[in-house]
Amino acid sequence: MDGVLHICFIFWKLAFSIVPPAHIGSGYPCFFISLLMIGVVTAIVAEFATILGCITRIDPGITAITLVALGTSLPDTFASMAAA
Repeated sequence: MDGVLHICFIFWKLAFSIVPPAHIGSGYPCFFISLLMIGVVTAIVAEFATILGCITRIDPGITAITLVALGTSLPDTFASMAAA
């Protein structure tokens, strides 16, 4: 299963490998490149939400709210499951 997940997420691993270590430049390059990457990922998620809403003929506002709710709740759910 680890190999399958590695292949599935190789794009994200390569994309985020451009973020330098935090000890370089007092952490400023790491911080600003991380902010840039968050913006890129947000744009990608927004585009996928738009496409999903178009395919399913759901209002874009409803699609956006649903995906934002899932995106913020699922990590907490998995962390709680791991802690339990």
